[in-house]
Amino acid sequence: MNLKAKTFWEMEKESISYLHKNENWWTKSAVIAATVNKLEASENELDTSFKAQSSNNPGGQVANKNSLIDNFFRRMYRLGRKLLLFGKVNNDQGLINEVSFTETSLRKLTEKEALIKCHSVLQIANKYLDKTADYSITSEELSALSADLRELEAMQPSIGMITNERKSAVRSVKALVKEGSYILDMLDNGLEGIVEDDNFLEGWFTIRKIKGRPIYHKDKPAIGAN
Repeated sequence: MNLKAKTFWEMEKESISYLHKNENWWTKSAVIAATVNKLEASENELDTSFKAQSSNNPGGQVANKNSLIDNFFRRMYRLGRKLLLFGKVNNDQGLINEVSFTETSLRKLTEKEALIKCHSVLQIANKYLDKTADYSITSEELSALSADLRELEAMQPSIGMITNERKSAVRSVKALVKEGSYILDMLDNGLEGIVEDDNFLEGWFTIRKIKGRPIYHKDKPAIGAN
C-alpha cells in the first residue's frame, strides 16, 4: 500500500469521524451536509480499492514462481550437459548445436523464449531417451521436468492478470485521493465560512494539518499595538 495514500486515507477517516462527533455545527447547512456525504462515498471507494490492491498482490506467487524457475533452469542445464556429452561422444553436430546452452544464457532470454527453448530440449531428450541410459537420462527425470514446465507455463497468465488488476487498483487509489483532497478543500472553505465556533474549527484544522490557516484561541495583539 502506498504510504502517502495510506496517510491521506487515515486523515480522511479521522476527518469524517470528527464531523460526525460534531454534527450540530454543520448539519443545518444543506451544502455542507451534501459535501460530507460525497467525502464519505469517496472514502468508502478508497477503502475498497485498498482491499482490492491488497488481495491482488502477486508478491507471494511471483516469489514462488521465481524459485521454481531457478530450480527448473538448473535441472534443464544439467540435462543439456548430459545431452551435449552424448552428442560429442557420437559426433552428432546437430544435437550439439541444439543443446549447447548454459544456465546464464537461458536467463538472458525472455521468459517465454526460455520456456520454448526448454520445451525443445525436452523433445530432443525424449527422442534420444532409448540411447542415453548410460548418460543418466531417465524417463522419470524427463517426466518431472515436463510437469514443471507445464506448471510454469500455466502460472504466467494468472500472475499477469493479477498484476493488471493490482495496477488498476493503484490507479483507482490515485484518482480517489485526488477526489478526496478536493472534497476536503471544499469543506475547509465551507466550514470556516459557515461555522462560527472556534473550538470546532481548531479541532478540524488540527486534523487537516494545513499550513497557513488561522490559529484559533491564540492571543492576538490589539489593533495598533507595537
